[in-house]
Amino acid sequence: MSFNLERAAMRGKLVEAEQRRDRLKLKIEALATAIRQGLNTALHPVEEMEVPQLATQMDDLETAYADLQVTLLEIARLKKELL
Repeated sequence: MSFNLERAAMRGKLVEAEQRRDRLKLKIEALATAIRQGLNTALHPVEEMEVPQLATQMDDLETAYADLQVTLLEIARLKKELL
């Protein structure tokens, strides 16, 4: 009985991790789009670029990417244990 409860809890953690992965992927895509547009000198002359804002977005992108990598490892570990 305890084994089944443990597996159910692991499946719940897997679902949560997969949802977190999906949210992180959307966040990364949005940040990448915003950064790309902000760096496009055809849209914004160099002297009008929002470099401090872009730098903050790059920091956010780096953090989200690291969180995604950790989440992907967690998903792989949970899937392996549930086999």
